[in-house]
Amino acid sequence: MKRLLALLALLLSQQAQALCSVVDTAPASFGSVSSTLVRTTVQSASSLNAGLQCTGSLASLLASDDHFYATFTPPAGSTGLLGPSGDVITYTLYANNTSNFPIARSLPYDFARNGIIDALGLLNGTTPKAVPIYLKSLTGSNVAAGLYQETFSVYWDISYCWGLGVGNICLGRQNLTGTTNLTVSLTVTNDCQITSPNISFGSAPVVGGFSTVNSNVNVSCTKGSNYSVGLDDGQNVSAGRRRMKSAANNYLAYDIFKSAGSVRWGNVTTARRASTDADINPGAGTGTGSQVFNYNAKVYTDQSTPPAGTYLDNVILDVQF
Repeated sequence: MKRLLALLALLLSQQAQALCSVVDTAPASFGSVSSTLVRTTVQSASSLNAGLQCTGSLASLLASDDHFYATFTPPAGSTGLLGPSGDVITYTLYANNTSNFPIARSLPYDFARNGIIDALGLLNGTTPKAVPIYLKSLTGSNVAAGLYQETFSVYWDISYCWGLGVGNICLGRQNLTGTTNLTVSLTVTNDCQITSPNISFGSAPVVGGFSTVNSNVNVSCTKGSNYSVGLDDGQNVSAGRRRMKSAANNYLAYDIFKSAGSVRWGNVTTARRASTDADINPGAGTGTGSQVFNYNAKVYTDQSTPPAGTYLDNVILDVQF
């Protein structure tokens, strides 16, 4: 009788350390990412808790008949993170922090295989540990700005031997099933790629000898974005005119005008240029295609010709959404 009581006490003691439970997950967030990086660069995210937490056991390694199945099921018809305008960002779930163990949607994945559970030390020791999950986006998603989300139903189905006796006899087995939810999110921010060549008036002996420079600014902004493009007054503005400056502190007045006209291109209110005012492809941004804003730049001829020298100015181009 004493031996029986001792064995029973041992079993109860070991079973108390062999607890796994399905718990609330920790959300996985990719954070805020520009639309350009979403389209061109793989983004990574993770959750420290995919819904299963264990306190450890006496078993050091999982046996071939143990399993830790997790099934990540998205909403019906969902193929990725859904945004406010219906755009989708695709991504893949992984069982560890590499791309070696991808998890297929809606199909059971056994974390007991490939040594993942053992590597986590989930079943060794008494400190509660949770199963993490990792995510990587796929490139090529051309999407509008906004919050993108997807919520999985995570079904856990586990069965494992929590302790081994003499001759590797299983002292007890925990069988557990349960469902929790995992929310994944990414916030896309507006972004633009800008190509703006320098303006060069060349050389001339008098102010009337400088030719008009006709050029353009190419802007490619986030899909669906409405924006405006402004040019500031440069570093040496005076009396409403931009000016270039020489090393000897002499000035040569010039300006930049919208399209082929005589309306000065500035950086406040109506002096800016809206995306709908682009000379080529006017309208909202497309994410991949360029919108072209033509301009002409002229040296004012109603000024005195300054001393010979190299004249420079820097003008800041900005985009506002």
